[in-house]
Amino acid sequence: MQKKYFRTVVVLSVAFAQPSNAARQSATQPLGEASHPTIGYASVAEALKALHLKAGVVFSMENGWLIATDEAAYTIWSFAPEGYPAYPAVVKRQAIPNGNNASVIEMTVDCSASKDACDALVRTFADMNGLPINQ
Repeated sequence: MQKKYFRTVVVLSVAFAQPSNAARQSATQPLGEASHPTIGYASVAEALKALHLKAGVVFSMENGWLIATDEAAYTIWSFAPEGYPAYPAVVKRQAIPNGNNASVIEMTVDCSASKDACDALVRTFADMNGLPINQ
């Protein structure tokens, strides 16, 4: 199965942005993909291994998902559980200060499941976080 990489970025000031009508209307169209890894690691397994070795990263379980919180890097990693349609996959969300009391929230995904399952994963996390999906 070919890996799928996704990246979406939104600039935030005071509150989370809401998805636009155009983003909601495109919910059935296939999402665009990056041609290279976007999470900073070559694979989900490599990311998980590196995070376990990184000082300060706190792990927890939420609804079967392994969550790695790296407060120093303003990053939350969500690892899909076995049995989830997009497994193996990880969603990385990072807040990046952008000056003027604003931040950029970058969501990147590494997914090795089917295109439909990976697209559904991206849409689910984008919706949960009020992020638009860059097409």
